[in-house]
Amino acid sequence: MEKRFDAVAWMRKRRADIDKEDEGLTWEEKARKTADLLQNDPLWKRLKRRVVAPPTSPAPRAAGGKR
Repeated sequence: MEKRFDAVAWMRKRRADIDKEDEGLTWEEKARKTADLLQNDPLWKRLKRRVVAPPTSPAPRAAGGKR
């Protein structure tokens, strides 16, 4: 079956493009840019107040270090 869309390749390219766009920006400038982009995004508006419970933690290890 032929793959029409390679999500991994697309994401790698997009990250490289973003890195190139943000080259020379400080962390604060990058954070402000991200906040500005998200401000009018309809999906972000729906999800920004959603609370997701953390996963349960694994059982603690015994004194010997093995489970």
